[in-house]
Amino acid sequence: MLLLQEFDLEIRDKKGAENSVADHLSRIERESEPMPIRDEFPDEQLLHIKMTTPWFVDICNYMAASHFPPEASRTHKDKI
Repeated sequence: MLLLQEFDLEIRDKKGAENSVADHLSRIERESEPMPIRDEFPDEQLLHIKMTTPWFVDICNYMAASHFPPEASRTHKDKI
């Protein structure tokens, strides 16, 4: 929608009688069964990966607050 704001456009509506092809297509009844709704999504695992905490969060938190995470081991603190 934001992309359309840079254009000066005017939307006009035509009555069905003036636009018979579009009117006819909108009234066609479908004989096929509706597609079932899937509860699982193919990219569900990818979404989970994107939502995991990035590796640099501990570094950013240390830079901002000057303290280590409480669960950090000595090795982890040395890496930060």
